Amino acid sequence: MGTISRRQFVKGAAGITSTVFATTCVGAPVAESYRGRINTALGIDTTSVTSSGSGGDTTYYKSDYGTDIYDATALQKLEDDCAAAAIEEVEGGVVLLKNENGALPLQKGASVTLFGQNSFENPDVDTASMGFGYTGPTYGPFYSYHTPSDTSTVKWVTYLSAMQEAFDVNPTVTEAYQTSGYGRVKDAENPEVGEAPVSLLTDDLRASWASQYNDAAIYMITRQGSEDCDLVLEDSEGISQLALHQNEKDLLALLQAEKAAGTIKRIIVLVNSSWAVELGDLANYDVDAILWVGTPGVVGFTGVANVLDGEASPSGKLVDTYAKNSLSAPAITYAQAKNTQKWSNLDEVLDTCNDTDRFVQSYLIYAEGIYVGYKYYETRYEDAILGQGNATSTAGSSTGSAWNYTDEIAYPFGYGLSYTTFQQTLDSCSFDSTSDTYTLSVTVTNTGNVAARSVVEVYAQTPYGDYEKQNKVEKSAVVLVGFAKTSELEPGASETVSVEVEQYLLASYDYTKAKGYILSAGTYYLAIGDDAHDALNNILAAKGAKGMVAVDGSSTSGDASNVYSWSTSDVDASRYAMSRYVDSQQVTNCFDDADLNNLGTDTITYLSRSDWDATFPTEPVAVRATPDMMEVLDGNFYETPDDAPSVSDFTQGEDSGITFVAMRDVDYNDEETWNVFLNQLTVEEMASILPDQNGSVAIDSITMPASYRGDDMDQLQQVVFKLNGESGFNWPCAIVEASTWDIDHITKRSNLTGNESIFMGLTEIWSGGPNIHRTPFNGRASAYYSEDGNLDYLIGEVVSRECQKYGVILGYKHMVLNDQEANRESAATFANEQAIREEYLRAFEGAYAKGGCMGCMTAFNRIGVTYAGSCSATMQDVMRGEWGFKGVICSDACVGSDYKTHYATNLANGLDYWCWDMAGFGPGSDSSTAKLSNTVIAEDIENGDGYLLKALRDATKHTVYAQVRTSNINGLDDSSQIVHANAWWENAITGTQIVSGVLTAGLLGVYVYDTVKAHKAQDGEDKKGAEA
Repeated sequence: MGTISRRQFVKGAAGITSTVFATTCVGAPVAESYRGRINTALGIDTTSVTSSGSGGDTTYYKSDYGTDIYDATALQKLEDDCAAAAIEEVEGGVVLLKNENGALPLQKGASVTLFGQNSFENPDVDTASMGFGYTGPTYGPFYSYHTPSDTSTVKWVTYLSAMQEAFDVNPTVTEAYQTSGYGRVKDAENPEVGEAPVSLLTDDLRASWASQYNDAAIYMITRQGSEDCDLVLEDSEGISQLALHQNEKDLLALLQAEKAAGTIKRIIVLVNSSWAVELGDLANYDVDAILWVGTPGVVGFTGVANVLDGEASPSGKLVDTYAKNSLSAPAITYAQAKNTQKWSNLDEVLDTCNDTDRFVQSYLIYAEGIYVGYKYYETRYEDAILGQGNATSTAGSSTGSAWNYTDEIAYPFGYGLSYTTFQQTLDSCSFDSTSDTYTLSVTVTNTGNVAARSVVEVYAQTPYGDYEKQNKVEKSAVVLVGFAKTSELEPGASETVSVEVEQYLLASYDYTKAKGYILSAGTYYLAIGDDAHDALNNILAAKGAKGMVAVDGSSTSGDASNVYSWSTSDVDASRYAMSRYVDSQQVTNCFDDADLNNLGTDTITYLSRSDWDATFPTEPVAVRATPDMMEVLDGNFYETPDDAPSVSDFTQGEDSGITFVAMRDVDYNDEETWNVFLNQLTVEEMASILPDQNGSVAIDSITMPASYRGDDMDQLQQVVFKLNGESGFNWPCAIVEASTWDIDHITKRSNLTGNESIFMGLTEIWSGGPNIHRTPFNGRASAYYSEDGNLDYLIGEVVSRECQKYGVILGYKHMVLNDQEANRESAATFANEQAIREEYLRAFEGAYAKGGCMGCMTAFNRIGVTYAGSCSATMQDVMRGEWGFKGVICSDACVGSDYKTHYATNLANGLDYWCWDMAGFGPGSDSSTAKLSNTVIAEDIENGDGYLLKALRDATKHTVYAQVRTSNINGLDDSSQIVHANAWWENAITGTQIVSGVLTAGLLGVYVYDTVKAHKAQDGEDKKGAEA
């Protein structure tokens, strides 16, 4: 093989360097478009603020743990306090469902055997936003708890380690499960609950508990969903994923037999699930105690063990109804992947709409109306007791026989036992017309032998008469309207608590006649009860009804003394005709277009208690999309209004010397000051903060620093700029928090999360919370509080107010009617306005209208046929119009689909910025041609669209108004300036580009020189040859 000439070497080298040069030239702009995401992944902050001010205190939002966010001691104290609060939350949030023969608590150090495959791979953290690939928890705050060498005093506590700390655990059975090879399969189509077959427990293993580890058999039942992965209505065994499966039943039967043989003393079942498992069948297996533990977070199993050994007494209450058959709810007819419908003219829809087929093909109908969860089961129960509305028909019966409450319900909403007993007495109830509230005084006495806490639950029943039946105003037999939790009461001790009830929560939305909220004519009831069912029985007793049954099916007479009632003679349609929150703002129908009955030729019959048999949704209705529906479904429906202002009507780029921080105390309605401020910004500057990449860019001209956003209040994630760590503290999931029914604790947790945000440098948190458990199958149910809009309303107000004290925007998600993961990017969601108002919007209302929540993330779904991120009815009419919302609204992640990135349509209808707006995902484009929201909007304005310029100014105002009320202003004064630096990777790209360019040029020069020289030499040789 010959040697390579210099010219050949230079040619090859130039090819390499030119390829590198070309790659950096093309790649640099692409990398720049992902700058925020790259910096996030690398933990880089490239902006800083300098100041020559007077040195006054510019820490406007202070942590409770000091002002130095790099202080390891302060950080450790915050971490320790989070862990302690999380354990308290689990102790107060787990729900004791059954406890016969004093099975619980166990003695500390009792000898136990842990059963069930899920005892050894149980979910301890919320996976609702972690997708299919999630294999374990992330840790924090800012440290990896599980690293043995870590200096953190808080470590990840598994279920097994917690149990081994509290009890003497059978090691033989533990090892068998750990090495069995079985486990859960999380899959949207073919999930498996993961229980090992009972054959795993050989005779040798059974001998291990025959004489020693038999104080208790503790069996863990687990279900788990995640983002984009609902639990399924029918799995490979042909049953609901929430039903007990054969391997689970076989194991329970084995334990029952062992107990009968005397080799096990008691059977305890732990329900490690944020999804309402069908627990009715447990009655067949001689189970002594059942404890719901939810998803308890990274240290929460310590709290579970504390409850099991009696160190703490459980005081949680269910926030969902636990049906014996989860498929019996009327919402199931249109729910999850199996029952999401496709347009009857699907081919026409696909031909007409420009988006990817899967994004436009599906629809859901909330045919159940307001009858979700307990509002269905308890209302039908009352009608069955009173013999009205055909309530005992077979329609909707899970047995196929006459509908019977005891056949349907295992545990009602609000249910929960204690290690002690309590007596609750309604002492008085009064109404204050000034505050528009009722106040109930309730005395709670611990009548048992164990110190514990008790929850006082208040429910209302409002009249359902001829007016309501004629005008389609549905009424739940009971509605939660207030609650309170006592302090820990010693045996024999009493405490009197006051519960305030807003009269507003007694109003019903009449969308057909009054087109607003009404207070019905008739008799009203306020009742206390141990749960929703108990409260309803008390109301029935006050009505003089007979034949009531308790949760366990036994006869009960209720307690009329725990009920307060009054009557009115006329329907009042004026009391709440105007907004409670905004002066002179009418409250009226905004969602006519979300009701299928208003859109086309196809109609839907909503469930009505006036006739359960005739209106129960048994079969889905085929729906044909009309041309008008398809136009909106496609999503690109913005047109500049005829009366739009001109671009020249606005002034931009006129410096008035007003900085970002100077706006911190400016009232939202001070239009003069806001206009002067906005006039300073160019269109390009305002548009620059439209695309989100886990934060927004700085605007130098007004000294507005870059902002950083994180995800998920159960564990702050994704953005850690200030410290070299991983993520925030991993709390118990939202359902466990709600199940405490404890405002004091919810306040504490919210305050701690606010403190975390300061240490993490976050100014905005996108977080789950207020979406409703419309069915128990929603894959992200663990991230949402409950099945009840009023409970979410009451919790959301507190969380928003208390978290935002620390200078962080709480961005609740997902607004609105986002109640399943299946087809979430396709479903057109239809519902009547009463259901939308009283259930789904109500869940968010407390946070925004009362708690001052400053952020909102919309959803993937459509409201009617309108994309949630383009729904002016939600964003403009209700949130900003009726609720007085002043904050910032973003899309859900807008990657991957045209309908989320019709930027002009979105902006014009109320959206303020686009979550994860990145190159490569723009409308119909790839990474080389994509235009982000800032470019598209700026070009539209440059082309003369004054309406979009007005919308852009509004969006900028919303962003600035929200951000200037965060810790983003800490350290700023009138002299502050923003200094930019390139990230190391940007310098590396630039350096590589320069070096490769210079080398390429040099090598090409050498190559040309050698080539010319070679040609001259060859010419000389040729000439000599010719002369010869």
